Amino acid sequence: MKKLSDPFREDMARIKRELEKLHGCKIHVGIMGDAGSRILTIAGVHEYGATIRPSQAKNLAIPLDKEAKGKSPSAFNDLEWIPGHDPGVSFLARKKRRRAKNKKSEGLSPSSDYNPDDYTWMYMLVKSVTIPERSFIRGSYDNGKDAIEDFCKEAVDGIIRKGWTAEMAAEHIGKNAAYMTRQYMNKSIPPPKSDITMRTTNQYQTLYDTGELVGSIWFDPEWGAGL
Repeated sequence: MKKLSDPFREDMARIKRELEKLHGCKIHVGIMGDAGSRILTIAGVHEYGATIRPSQAKNLAIPLDKEAKGKSPSAFNDLEWIPGHDPGVSFLARKKRRRAKNKKSEGLSPSSDYNPDDYTWMYMLVKSVTIPERSFIRGSYDNGKDAIEDFCKEAVDGIIRKGWTAEMAAEHIGKNAAYMTRQYMNKSIPPPKSDITMRTTNQYQTLYDTGELVGSIWFDPEWGAGL
């Protein structure tokens, strides 16, 4: 006796199996890194804002020149300490030429005994610095809820109509959500970069300098996690 197959029932069983598996998946989208890693720390500072204070030194050294960016003041042996007008603010600078006499200070506001044009200003020393909140994870989600809903609908449709597995559907949702987050970051989330920050970069776009942060946005499916 010839055995008859029922492709409809087989396909329905496949659809049910893959949808149940996808239902038990949580898709994490954001900075992929180990807990406590440098990139996660940077991401958290930008996402929520933070006030940073020195943990060992007396002051934070804020780079003012591209040559100083990414380097400690200890990397230079020709820096001169210059007091500032404002309390708790001073500078480390390199003398370019012999200091002119009887000239008033401008620009970075050192004390009146120094002419700014005579120096290359390398660092500003401060007691603390406040990084403003620029939410790119929560912000992208809040602004992209409709798009995420579309990604999920497309994933379910892929399982039903195109024979996708739950893994393929999760990848579709995760990849598109990660891309959406990166695109949101490209809008230059306010507030704009400060004048001091712009002294050491050509990138006006906030949350972007080397591309490391935006390049770390990806997704990670957690299977069997439920809703």
